Amino acid sequence: MAYRALLIGKNTPIIDTFFNFLWESYELYTSSTRFEDLKRHIEVLDPDVVVYCLYNEYKEEMSTVNKVIIKTAGQGAEFVIIGTEEDCNTYIAQSDRAPDLVLKKPLTTEMINRQLTDHMDAIERAEERAERIKAAEQEKIRRKHILAIDDDPMMLKLIKEHLHHKYDVSIAKGGLMAYKFLEKHDTDLILLDYEMPIEDGSEVFKNIRQMKGKENIPIVFLTGLSEKDKIVNVIRLKPQGYLLKPIDRANLLDKIDALIG
Repeated sequence: MAYRALLIGKNTPIIDTFFNFLWESYELYTSSTRFEDLKRHIEVLDPDVVVYCLYNEYKEEMSTVNKVIIKTAGQGAEFVIIGTEEDCNTYIAQSDRAPDLVLKKPLTTEMINRQLTDHMDAIERAEERAERIKAAEQEKIRRKHILAIDDDPMMLKLIKEHLHHKYDVSIAKGGLMAYKFLEKHDTDLILLDYEMPIEDGSEVFKNIRQMKGKENIPIVFLTGLSEKDKIVNVIRLKPQGYLLKPIDRANLLDKIDALIG
């Protein structure tokens, strides 16, 4: 991916170097150093990097650039200066925001390309890593959600009491309510009663497995079944587990933790 670079300053040989030799590595734009002009270009173009190509800049011009860079810092663009050691030191001495990268002449085209690209690549890797860490932290913070499906209101109340301290719990008194919920919401795990009127647990199980995007939700049966043949029927459905009623809180939490944490 080519980085979007906004070039400013009086050093036209350096600017020409970018346009003549580095155009494959960068998506290039230029702007004057007038406050409103530069500010507008940064806001509209949203560059990855602003490169100030210094050459005998007036202090007033440097001050204007400094003010714009500070004002648009939230845009996230890297700020790089290129020039002689004297020009770079002059800018840094009066700047309220240090450049992210300083490239001091003499510089070959290859040196400019390598140093600037290495810097931008390092920033991109750091941002990607920060995003991964942020996503992982948000996942840890997010409480997992459980949908409990049972025709017995007392059982649903008991499940919520067992789980509310660690999980967000929604309830559905049968398959129809469960389908409506799942059409609009996601869940991390389903607790499903086997023996229910209208649609028993096996029917609800099969219907959920046919819902788009819900095929892989872990489903654990909660059942008071004691007959061997019915238990075999549950196992044949290949749920992620089953627990016999009356529900033991410790066993319930252990099963859920093993499946979704």
